[in-house]
This record gives sequence, C-alpha cells and structure tokens, in this order.
Amino acid sequence: MAAVAAPVIDELRKKLREKFPQAHAVTSRVAEEEEPDQPFDPAFFPAAAISEVVGSGVGMLVAGLLGEPAESSPLPDFVLVDGGDGFDPGSYTAQACSRLLWVRCRSAEEMIKAADLLVRDGNMPFILLDTCGIGRRELQSLPASVWWRLKLAAETGGCRLVVMSAAPQVPCAGVRLALTARLGLEDFEVPRRELVARLRVGAERGRRAG
Repeated sequence: MAAVAAPVIDELRKKLREKFPQAHAVTSRVAEEEEPDQPFDPAFFPAAAISEVVGSGVGMLVAGLLGEPAESSPLPDFVLVDGGDGFDPGSYTAQACSRLLWVRCRSAEEMIKAADLLVRDGNMPFILLDTCGIGRRELQSLPASVWWRLKLAAETGGCRLVVMSAAPQVPCAGVRLALTARLGLEDFEVPRRELVARLRVGAERGRRAG
C-alpha cells in the first residue's frame, strides 16, 4: 500500500500528540504498537479543526491518500476541493477514485463557496482543500474572515479540514506542517511510491500566517 516513510510518520505523530494530547491519548497507544512504516492516516490531523499543509511536497499528499496507480488505499472516503482544477484522475485506478468526491473549481471564490457548503453539511468527515493551483494574488485577496468561518463550521460539524497551500495563508490553522521533497526533472520517471517516501516534515507553526 502507498506509505509515507517512517521518519515522516513518526514526526507527524510526535507533533500532533504534543499539540492535542487529550484528543490523541487513545490513538497514541495504538500507534506505539504499530509497525513504523504505515499508510498515511488522515487521523494525524485533528477532527473538528482546520489544519494546513505547506511546502514543495504538498502535491504528494493526495498520492499518499489514494495509493499507487495500480492499487487502491484502505483509507476512508474523502472530499477533494480542487481549487485550481489540477487533479489528474487518470493517474489512479477507478477503484481508488470511487472513494473520492472530486469538486472541481476554477477560482478562489468557487473554492471557498464549495468548501463552505461541504463543511457546513456535516456529513463529510474529511475534506482536503487544495489551493495550490490558484494564483498567489488571488488567494491573498481573500479576507481572513473566510478561514475563520470555515474553522468555526469545522468545529461545529466535527469535520477534519486540511488545507493544502504553497505557502502559509490560513491564519487560524490549529496545526501547520511543512512537507518538503527535493524533486527535479530527473525524477519524472521515478515511481510515485519512491517520491512519497522522500517527503520530510518541517517545523509546525500554530500562529497566524504571515
């Protein structure tokens, strides 16, 4: 199954346990008994909260959730709000994509409206909001209030909302992780499993995006 390298898994667990010790009290004991190399688990991000993932390796997050092109992942269904309409379903099996609700957007305004409706619906436990395909100036034009609204809606409905960003932009993110990967043109033919394994977790920041 698609898996993030052990150092990444260990670092994610450590950072989120420190940030949310009570919420992860039970899962921490289970995690300690697991093998070190496990499939990426969306539970690393707290429920009823908004989290943010930034950095050059952000694009591999969806790959880690869906699995290799020739396999499907055992992870639960999730919603991908694709702000820049950049997701390529042809890179995955029909079985893998059958667990994914893909919401295609072509502007920051469409993306926020779609995310707001989904988070407030209360029936979507895990939502991935991809902002990476939207221009920086367009994203910066969004008022901070839209993120606070999403945060409050996630808290009310118990949704796990994770925002993928090229750079920090969510001022109210409870957890912010930096995923980096040194990739070049020579890596174009490298299997995706190997690329996912190169991901490294950087510093977490729990303050306002600057």
